[in-house]
Amino acid sequence: MARIKVRTVLLWILNVLAAVALVAIGAGKFFNPFWLKAFPRWGYSDGFRMLIGVLEIAGGVFLAIPATALYAAVLIDAILIGAFATLVLNHERPFPPVLWLVVVSTVGFARRRRAWRPSARAVSTPAGTI
Repeated sequence: MARIKVRTVLLWILNVLAAVALVAIGAGKFFNPFWLKAFPRWGYSDGFRMLIGVLEIAGGVFLAIPATALYAAVLIDAILIGAFATLVLNHERPFPPVLWLVVVSTVGFARRRRAWRPSARAVSTPAGTI
């Protein structure tokens, strides 16, 4: 029983850390000089930088909600795979996206059983009706 509580607390710590970090990283896309210079250097537009920022903020927020954490992790993982590829193609160190990819994937995997799923229709239609 104590092991389950420790695991739950550690998952929440990792979950909140990742969510806060991703919101901060996403917000940084709008005003941090590093990101303002890096995206054009990599060949990306300002609009793409802002889109990534918005998606990272949304992903961080939804990662904090257990019912949406799995879906947020998939979104964030896609962004991080793109970030990894961008850094490798530009001969820069790809460690940060790999680290966050592992953290976010761990949270998404751990939250998979609590993922929101749409329920079946409450009203059934008789066969032969349109």
